[in-house]
Amino acid sequence: MNRSQFASLIACTSLMFTPLAAIAQVAPPLGTADSFAVLGNSGVTGSTLLGTQVSGDVGSSPTASISNFPPSTVAPPFTLHLTNNAQVQQARTDAIAAAGFIAAQGPGTVLPAQLDSQVLTSGIYSFSGGAADLAAGGSLTLNGPGVFIFQVDSALTTNILSNTVGTADPCSVFWRVGSTATLNSISFLGNVIADGGVTVGDGSNITGRAIAGTGPTGAVTMAGDGGNTIGGCSTASETPASISPIPTVGTAAIVALVSLLLGGGLFGLRRRKVQG
Repeated sequence: MNRSQFASLIACTSLMFTPLAAIAQVAPPLGTADSFAVLGNSGVTGSTLLGTQVSGDVGSSPTASISNFPPSTVAPPFTLHLTNNAQVQQARTDAIAAAGFIAAQGPGTVLPAQLDSQVLTSGIYSFSGGAADLAAGGSLTLNGPGVFIFQVDSALTTNILSNTVGTADPCSVFWRVGSTATLNSISFLGNVIADGGVTVGDGSNITGRAIAGTGPTGAVTMAGDGGNTIGGCSTASETPASISPIPTVGTAAIVALVSLLLGGGLFGLRRRKVQG
């Protein structure tokens, strides 16, 4: 068990033994998934023509199917992972743990399924009927500091021309989705962690992450011709420590070494002559 898995286990265990009334919303530890803005299970498809600009790592595990990159792009210093490497595998494991960590925090305040014109502060929220739907042209306002947790037990849909706005830190907003997420907002705040697939509509902009397939399968699909963005919360992975250069010997040391060798050689020659 690595450190990120151990941290997730400890956090979940602490929640289990905390009285329900005392539980406050807590951001899930993301571990290796922290560097990712887009993470799939059965693949990632970028948008075409104008492409999608992603500020964060992009990868998919166990199916490393990445398409339409380019014209979609990953901004430096982040990485487009074209293989199911160890980092992507660990990111998926940590994303699954994060989804479980969020689910363990309970339903909190129950909202109507239809979101439009609500103004919310930090807290835990769930939805009557399990699904959440932001109306076309509608607006959801998230204001103030702290962590926002949204428990969407089935599907999340944000319709065309909708917006999520406000003073909340998008990186502290988490949407746990029990099935699929379809994001068609002009702007959307938060990290979507879905059991199923995540579809990002044409011209939609996500400040956060699109993580799909914490269930058995799920892809991230950036639909349409693009011109949109995803990211803003990812932290670039630490680069391996640079290899220290081989120590060099200074000129004075070389001169001293040569003098020592020459002196030893002359001493040896003189000794031979005396013995002869």
